[in-house]
Amino acid sequence: MGPYNGAPNPKYDIAYLASAGRKGDLDALEALLLSEDVENKFPGDINTHVTDMTPLMFAAQAGQIEAVELMLKAKADPHMKCRMPHGKDPTDGENAKDIAAKAGWDDIVAVLEKAEKDITPHKYKRYGRDNNCRLQVYNTGETGAGRDALAAMKRADYVPGEVKVKKPPAPPPTSIALMFPGQGSQYVKMLSDLKDNPEVREMIATARRVLGFDVLQLCLEGPEEKLEETSVCQPAMFLAGMAGLVKLKQMRPEAVERPGCVAGLSLGEYTALCAAGVFTFEEGMELVKVRGAAMQEAAKSRPQAMVSVAGLDQDTLEEVCAAQVKGDEVCQIANVLFPKGFSCAGTKPAMEALAKAAVDRGAMQAKMLKTSGGFHTKLMEPARARLEEALTALLPKMKPPKCDIYMNVIGKKVKAGTPPSEFVPMLGKQLVSPVLWEPSVRLMIRDGMTEFFEVGPMKQLKAMMKRIDPNMWSSTVNVEV
Repeated sequence: MGPYNGAPNPKYDIAYLASAGRKGDLDALEALLLSEDVENKFPGDINTHVTDMTPLMFAAQAGQIEAVELMLKAKADPHMKCRMPHGKDPTDGENAKDIAAKAGWDDIVAVLEKAEKDITPHKYKRYGRDNNCRLQVYNTGETGAGRDALAAMKRADYVPGEVKVKKPPAPPPTSIALMFPGQGSQYVKMLSDLKDNPEVREMIATARRVLGFDVLQLCLEGPEEKLEETSVCQPAMFLAGMAGLVKLKQMRPEAVERPGCVAGLSLGEYTALCAAGVFTFEEGMELVKVRGAAMQEAAKSRPQAMVSVAGLDQDTLEEVCAAQVKGDEVCQIANVLFPKGFSCAGTKPAMEALAKAAVDRGAMQAKMLKTSGGFHTKLMEPARARLEEALTALLPKMKPPKCDIYMNVIGKKVKAGTPPSEFVPMLGKQLVSPVLWEPSVRLMIRDGMTEFFEVGPMKQLKAMMKRIDPNMWSSTVNVEV
């Protein structure tokens, strides 16, 4: 039966053809217009009017540029004009280009302008005063599914002679930056004040379904050791960050609807991408579930640890790290956080040696962190493989970001509208590479961001801002979760 299996045979129904063009159903259009399948191919005149407009006009009015191009390929006539009411001059009717122009589809106007030059107008028999109508008319939607499709178009679409006002351009982005913390900012009792918000409750239910356990209970009650586990902490932090966005939207709607940019620290990068519209909350939770479990598993391969170091410049710290690498030990900078502030990661013996060696070289502080993994080092290569598999599977569903994103691996901006295929590979690389947080924040400030919101538990990112740019620290607000 073709693309409309079970419906009245669409090959005789011009209304089906028009409806498919209006909806941008390219599979149906190709089957009806370009297929070599004689049984299902539309045998009629594609330029027949459905009430007042041709299928090409419906596609142009709806902004379906691919459908317009496909119809032109199938010999749709761009010179055709819409039917005019009795008593009106038929030559006053509008063609597909006119209709697209009034709807504000400039790209379609350009396509149709070229088509008008390239395609010779079809010749039709005169029918009364209206020389736009072909005498032979196939099914115009008077019965069955054709009638339903026609009724839907009548409700939603163009009325001949009506002036459609082009939608005003969207308001420009603000100069507000949204920042999302990562693993390490969690605490027992987080989400206590937001758990009853209807939108947050829906997120909690989705998280429970995806994860298979009650993440809210662990956030509220702990125990702390369980909440610190990577496979639990990362989904919990993702949920907390997205819940914080709900709160911020009540405080400052424009900050959520029109952010100037977003950025997240390590795990927080996924919250940032979700805030930018790259994937849905559920899709993000699926990714974070894979990421957390894979990183926790990779951390079990051999004893690993992380050390926080403050008071050494990067060159000196890199020298100290290199001195601890003996045999197959791993020791490297994992996070560039603020001036002379870093976290390092690697195998546990190398980390224990680094904590002492850094102090000997003049560090003000070098302490072991509560994490069990050598995150953002080559020790995470097994986790990278599993994560990249999940990212590849989701990539076809991802959307370009609605605002700029400052990515951890490069410490630079990925512009709004960039195809996800260009930056998603950075998420896999992030697991085995240093997080360049300080360079990202400095660049955000240089690019004109004037307000910063830390969306998530604790105030670690705001504390880092005080060391990165003391002046901007006073313009940084924590959205408590």
